[in-house]
Amino acid sequence: MNALRGLAFAFLCLLVSPIIYFAIILYTVHILFVGRPRGISGTAYEPFWSRLFLDELGLREDRASAKLAPHLPALSPLIIWCVSGLMCWAARVSGYRGAIFTYPPEHPTSLLAMVNHRCEFFDRTLLEAVEQSEPAVKQVVTLGAGWDSRAYGDLKGKDVRFFEVDTPPTQAVKKAALREGDVDAAHVTFVETDFNQRSWFDALQDHGFDPGLPTFILWEGVTMYLDEEAVRSTLRHVEKLAPGSRIAFDYLSRDLVFGEPPFLVIGKLFSGSIRLYYGEAFRFGISTRSPAHDRVSEFLKGSGLALAEHETFGNKVPWGGLVLAIK
Repeated sequence: MNALRGLAFAFLCLLVSPIIYFAIILYTVHILFVGRPRGISGTAYEPFWSRLFLDELGLREDRASAKLAPHLPALSPLIIWCVSGLMCWAARVSGYRGAIFTYPPEHPTSLLAMVNHRCEFFDRTLLEAVEQSEPAVKQVVTLGAGWDSRAYGDLKGKDVRFFEVDTPPTQAVKKAALREGDVDAAHVTFVETDFNQRSWFDALQDHGFDPGLPTFILWEGVTMYLDEEAVRSTLRHVEKLAPGSRIAFDYLSRDLVFGEPPFLVIGKLFSGSIRLYYGEAFRFGISTRSPAHDRVSEFLKGSGLALAEHETFGNKVPWGGLVLAIK
């Protein structure tokens, strides 16, 4: 039955494809000629689009993202309607619920469900840290926050301090978009830092962050753009935090990042397209060759952190994985 719905969805998308393609061209122009010259993250839009789809379909409420979206440099009400609006219309009319329109996704997840799987993992581990952990988490830090909106949703009003850390160009745009979208951000402390010039840990402490309180570090969609020492340095900083602190992050397969078997061709194409489109290069990965769990555990050795959860996405040889490590 879902196959027939998939055909109906494809047909409806085909009917409106000229409009969708037009909007994608506009979006690309903004990414290349508005965002990149200003040093604004382009890859931050990838998980953001997914959250817009899920909110539009009523699968994962995210009103903050919906309010934020029209005010971001690469988006506009027209682009959002032409892409998210029309694709979600096709999904509703056809009844199709493929990988990109499913939340939470089925496990093990396919490659197409990777972004939604990642979203679900961070949603769950963050909520558990705030509401169920012992000792209770008192601070939440989003590293490389981009357009993340979790601080403005259900967790708002909890007895937790929120910090968002990002580069000055990206964070300045987000703060302006939050104001223009009438999203209350009074409870969030924004920390601007150039990661190549100053430690995020030092910058946080200058803004009232207390290393003596149990903390949750949310690190989504960042590790693959850093070198290995930068990743290890971040983990060592987390080890300095209070007992019960934890970090959740995602990673890509090292074989995919460096275009090695079994990703000899697709890895080079994937990395090349990201570099060409967003101007950002893959630099880091952890091997996902079996047993991937053991390889992540080995990577964490020396960081003072213990592997609490590990999930992978993709098929036979996973494209990457998700990690929750606890002090």
